[in-house]
Amino acid sequence: MPIILQQTGQHKNQKNNCGYIRSTATILLLVLILLQLHSYAQTPVAKSKLFKSEVPQDVQSRLLQALDTLIYKIDKGLPLSKTNSIGGTLTNSIFGTVKGIGVYGAAKNDSLYFPQLINLHAIADDRYLISIAYIGSNSLKAIIDFEAKINHDWITFSIPLFYLTEKWKIRNVGNITYHYANDINLARAKKFNSNNTRIAEKLGLRPEKFEFYLVDNYQEILKLLGYSYDSETAGHETDGLGISSGYIFSIMHNEDFSHDTFHYYAEKVRTHPRNGAAEEGIAYSWGNAYYTDSSGEMITQKQLVKLLKIYLQQYPNTSLLELFSKNPLIFPAKTKVRSLIASIISDEVERRKGITGIRALIDCGRGDDNYFKVVNELISVNPADFDVELKKLLNKYN
Repeated sequence: MPIILQQTGQHKNQKNNCGYIRSTATILLLVLILLQLHSYAQTPVAKSKLFKSEVPQDVQSRLLQALDTLIYKIDKGLPLSKTNSIGGTLTNSIFGTVKGIGVYGAAKNDSLYFPQLINLHAIADDRYLISIAYIGSNSLKAIIDFEAKINHDWITFSIPLFYLTEKWKIRNVGNITYHYANDINLARAKKFNSNNTRIAEKLGLRPEKFEFYLVDNYQEILKLLGYSYDSETAGHETDGLGISSGYIFSIMHNEDFSHDTFHYYAEKVRTHPRNGAAEEGIAYSWGNAYYTDSSGEMITQKQLVKLLKIYLQQYPNTSLLELFSKNPLIFPAKTKVRSLIASIISDEVERRKGITGIRALIDCGRGDDNYFKVVNELISVNPADFDVELKKLLNKYN
């Protein structure tokens, strides 16, 4: 599945996710695969009938042969010749997404997609951009761009991220290195650097350094990572990507990534399967609600508490337990009432039990039954008296 990678806590695979990426299934930020030119009897990549290029034919042949080898090895799970040490841990994630697209063999039907070379052009001396379309009998699955560099007997492949951003500006703010084309909001950048330190230290961890790319929307992120088109996420705009192997891609050009920074560090201390409600609640409280408002600012827990109070005034017979369980869309910009309620609970856990209680909440295990079991043990809130107790907690917020 293209570049929406498997995420920590499965943000993309659960109803209440906000896009956190599992660090063990990292996005590709730098992939340099050094391949000895080696041919196979079967060539997986064919030239499109409409393919045209000004690259000399002998160079085309070398590049296509090397790309054939790369894709063949990925698809068959064969070891790659050599992996650059900078991006060694990142290669499997991106190539895993490619493996899910390419299909080898003679059979063709609507569920199978075959790679076709659709574009190849030079971008510098011995450097080229190659575009591959994965096409089925009636549909386009994805278009993937590779940067290739010829090094004597080797072909080096990478995603186009660094080529596309090589003229961007760079600004260091504490542990965060920002990469941006035009503008940066330093106040937000400093806030995120502070939050990164605060969240890590609260969980007893050392704050880490991150490379942070500021982009305007999710489609721009995909293009930087090599996906010019992805049928799974076409038109998708409002998510970011990360944290993965030290890299972050912004949510709608916002410098703050505190929400998923909590998820990143929480995974390092969790010993049981992730509980979505527990972690989302803490992320809403310690960080933000992940999405931006109409002014480009991160939506905060404080803002959503006010909206929830207004909603309850308008609909006084509303069940808070039902809001938590069914998670209806009553808030703007894909923010979740379930996560907000969980954040109110996590705040009370922290007030009464401190970080020990938060750690217990993080480690409560998957599912609402486990969540309520631990919450009841920590602060005596359970489904039977949920509405009564939650209204008391809600009244603590101005």
